[in-house]
Amino acid sequence: MRQISRRRDTHAQRPERTLAEGNLVQTAHRAAEVAVHDERLRLARELHDSVAQTLYGITLSASRVLTLLERSQTEQLSTIVNEVVRLANDSQAELRALLHDPRSDESSPLQGGLTEALAIQATGLEAGGRCQVRLSLANEPDIAPSAKATLARIAREALQNIAKQAQARHVDLVLEIGPSNVMLLVADDGCGSDPYASHPGHFGLQKMGEQAMAVSATLELVSAPGRGTQVRVRVGRGRG
Repeated sequence: MRQISRRRDTHAQRPERTLAEGNLVQTAHRAAEVAVHDERLRLARELHDSVAQTLYGITLSASRVLTLLERSQTEQLSTIVNEVVRLANDSQAELRALLHDPRSDESSPLQGGLTEALAIQATGLEAGGRCQVRLSLANEPDIAPSAKATLARIAREALQNIAKQAQARHVDLVLEIGPSNVMLLVADDGCGSDPYASHPGHFGLQKMGEQAMAVSATLELVSAPGRGTQVRVRVGRGRG
């Protein structure tokens, strides 16, 4: 009788154990679905903020070429076609980098110092012949490597936006060290925009905001049509 009773107790516990195991499987399945969704959203942001905008620039330039051909105005064609080739090469490089290491932008440590990275980015923007960059960089700040990498990524994102759509002539790239925080400023004298307007499909500002939050930094955007744009980031010193 005792053996029969024990067997009955064991059978009575199986439905509860099966239910618990089923809940664990469902939870794991939901977590996997959320992870896949988040990864797809991240990749969409990367593509929209890099390759998609470059392709948009190619489309505009190609349309301009067609218009000039229809008007038999061929003087500027060589310059525009060279710009199209440059944009296409940039797009290929961005896509290759994304396919080679989809998370390189988020996980790779900053090569060299922050001030060196900012100087290189400024040189790259000027090399495109679109605008002049005025540098004002403090000494290498004493902040965590993750914060340095984030500031460099935000600066790169801001400078890419300037190159692609701001139509700016001058850009100020500033790095200041205060008593309690480090401040990065990217300011241009371009066309500006309404920072509160909706821009469907463009994740640049949201992406920079998320990157800043990840290292407990604050990001401020000041812009208005015809008055340029300022991107200001502050991160506390001594944070790990």
